[in-house]
Amino acid sequence: MQTPDSSPSALAPQACSPCRIRKRRCDKALPQCSNCARRRGDHPCDYSRPDPQTPSAEPPWCEDDQTDFQTLDFPTALFLDPSILQHGQLDLPRGAKPIPAHIQQLLGDADEIRPFVDGFFGNIHPWMPFVSKKRVYGLYLRPSRQSQPDTVLLLLALKLLTTRPPDPRSPRTALYYAVKHYYLDVENSNTFSVPVLQAGIVLSLYEVLHAIYPAAFLSIGACARYSHALGINVSTHLNTKKVLTLVEVEERRRAWWAIVILDRFVSIGCPGRPFATTEPRLEDVLPVDDDAWDQGVLGLGEIHTLSTPMTSHMSKFALICQAARLLGQVLDLVSRDTTVDEGISAQLDRTLHSMLTAALNVSSPDHDQIAFIYSTIIALYAPSLGSQSADSAGKPYLQRANATAEFVTATISVNLIEQQCQIGRNPERMSPWGLFFAYHICRVHLRSRRSSSVSAEIVRSLTHTFQNVATRWNIASVYLQLLEAYEAMDKNQ
Repeated sequence: MQTPDSSPSALAPQACSPCRIRKRRCDKALPQCSNCARRRGDHPCDYSRPDPQTPSAEPPWCEDDQTDFQTLDFPTALFLDPSILQHGQLDLPRGAKPIPAHIQQLLGDADEIRPFVDGFFGNIHPWMPFVSKKRVYGLYLRPSRQSQPDTVLLLLALKLLTTRPPDPRSPRTALYYAVKHYYLDVENSNTFSVPVLQAGIVLSLYEVLHAIYPAAFLSIGACARYSHALGINVSTHLNTKKVLTLVEVEERRRAWWAIVILDRFVSIGCPGRPFATTEPRLEDVLPVDDDAWDQGVLGLGEIHTLSTPMTSHMSKFALICQAARLLGQVLDLVSRDTTVDEGISAQLDRTLHSMLTAALNVSSPDHDQIAFIYSTIIALYAPSLGSQSADSAGKPYLQRANATAEFVTATISVNLIEQQCQIGRNPERMSPWGLFFAYHICRVHLRSRRSSSVSAEIVRSLTHTFQNVATRWNIASVYLQLLEAYEAMDKNQ
């Protein structure tokens, strides 16, 4: 074969089309470069410059050589044959896609990022601690990390959750849509990591807090799928990611539990829809001490599982995880087409009241944890709550439903009316866990408030609580609208 003349006078002004398409270095030799000479010895290169207005089709001589410049796609290999990742040296790739200018502008500089990160860990993190405080402050706030798509996505999601919409009743803001679209961009790239999962959970939490449906329900399902794809809480032979630190192990565990909690809570008012996550197993490990998690100092101390008896030594988040498992069982029970099973409902009632007693018998009871348990108890009896059936005396389930309404009413009378425990509470720091039980108790007393001063005071106090929370989270506004609709229907009957 004759070697092409590569003298300076015999070079083309630009690379040939085949080399440009195949992203190969072209020596610009005439009449053909060395790459084309090796592939098609007597075929001249195409050195014509393509028209920028019209996309050029791939030349036919390149069709038989596509695989020599393609790289192994990690997510595809993960699903088609994960064993190649277990036995090889491959690791999760980091996305190299540049950050779009409008996303970088939305995120802002370091001085703009720090306040909403502080807001998340000061207000949301205490009742939903699934993002590592140590990792965010120690790693993600570094300028070098803010060129990584997954880091930018997580920080932008935190900004969304901590930013008040101009109108709390219109939470579908431009920022919300920007985060949704960028999440899809990052999800469809080679970026495949826990920060992307955490961003999805933050986005789902925003939709739950602002009652954006069905988006909230669908987003939580997507998070469950993504966590399974990462190998979180699935069979060990699908766990392709080497987890080397206890902080990373805990972070993955907390992300999964956060999905379980939201997966149950998003269906608390409409039981019957299948969960995106499976029923937690008794051997599943619960989150460790919350303070140790925040400090990033995790030892090999006492490990609690779902089968461990509830104690005051468990973390607040661990107790809510236990309550979420019971909420799943409650929703499964009340969604059945048959009559509620007396034996199962009685057992769930005893377990929930034992959990409530454990949550109350501590030096500093936690409002959010207690509210979650109350909502779970109310969910158990919601189908018959406030029933005035004449034959309720012969039905233990209806008796317990009425007793529960009286018990929760008495608790509200003491805490909200007498002790004024919600007065002055910052709505930024309030979780949504108690809104469900407050709504149903308010419904119970709406009908009798004209004849009962106690009922009237209960409705007034709960309505004031909804109005306070509604200044921050739209879900409270929606509950107020539902109460208005319920009252209108009651008047027309």
